[in-house]
Amino acid sequence: MSAPATPKGLRTRERLIEASGAVFARKGCAASGVADICAAAGLAVGGFYRYFASKEEIVTALTRELRDDMIRAVSELPQQKTAQAEALGVARAFFDCAGRRIDAFKAMREAEAANEALARDFYGPLTEVIAGRLGRFSPGPAASAHAWALLGTLYFFAVKFMVWDKGAVPADAAEASAVLCASGISRKSFPWWEPALSGPSQARPAPGDTGAIMLVAAEEVFGRCGYNGARVSEIAKKAGFAAGTFYLFFGSKKEALEKVVLRMRDCLVKKAATYSVGSGSRVETEALAFRALFDFIREHPYGYRIMREAEFADPALADAYYGYILRNYAEQLRKAARPGDFNTDDNELLALALMGMGHMLGMKRVLWGGFHGMSENELLKAVFEGIK
Repeated sequence: MSAPATPKGLRTRERLIEASGAVFARKGCAASGVADICAAAGLAVGGFYRYFASKEEIVTALTRELRDDMIRAVSELPQQKTAQAEALGVARAFFDCAGRRIDAFKAMREAEAANEALARDFYGPLTEVIAGRLGRFSPGPAASAHAWALLGTLYFFAVKFMVWDKGAVPADAAEASAVLCASGISRKSFPWWEPALSGPSQARPAPGDTGAIMLVAAEEVFGRCGYNGARVSEIAKKAGFAAGTFYLFFGSKKEALEKVVLRMRDCLVKKAATYSVGSGSRVETEALAFRALFDFIREHPYGYRIMREAEFADPALADAYYGYILRNYAEQLRKAARPGDFNTDDNELLALALMGMGHMLGMKRVLWGGFHGMSENELLKAVFEGIK
């Protein structure tokens, strides 16, 4: 809808947007209604439709305000003499905006998982601005790779410390983000593979394994329809069984979602372990983990949406997936990494950063077909070796 013509109308619109952020952060986007937003804003329900055509439109407005706030903060930073100082300024600006607009940040996270257009509209322009600043030190396609990797690191740090831990991002997280962006993940040369590796494809359930068949069907239906939109009858139908068969394996739709999440987690962990067999160093193991993640995303294209919606359906599932992976990842780095392998010695921050980079690079490259002109090896080489 067009913007209000009067100052009073603009203030009312902004009040609705602010109220929507608080409501979405408390109840979740999917569970919130227009009446909830109007009650929080102190406005009659009928007045909502003078400013927004739907709840989805106000979600988009809230997300764009957050994006524009971040873009403005990054754009107004003074130019720095080094790539590390430039990345550090971006990190601090991102954390400051996310902290000030934490309700909007939480709402964006839920909404973008189910709306690819909204996600592209948020991340695309933001990374272009970041790439523009880093491009002074790393011209060409590599600047985009560094920007997406840096954004992934910042995103996961913000989610871990601000959303899950309900605190502030520690100062050393901004420093680690800048170092990993400018100096790269490792001081060692990136290990190349020619030809490209291939790994095990997604295992198909055996014809008689009804439970596994039902899980695969549930993953697809949750991915296409979202958790709230998925129906037990549709899951059973997709699996080729009567609706009642569903309850032979799951006590509820929520239990089915939990089992889908744990299955996805175990598939990813197994794939990463399989790819790293024969690895000559911990650095090579981490590079192979990126390749495993990219292939995992190809095999589970609905994974991003399922994990985000699972987190909002039951916060414990976020810990069962991301928390489990993070704890094990950090412990593996503690046991296996040698001094000088990586450009930060904080294993938790390094594990989080690697997860964030993989998340954002995988979304951009695998799902959105990005980084044209860069092979997978070239993309990972840029991220591992940093800005030269």
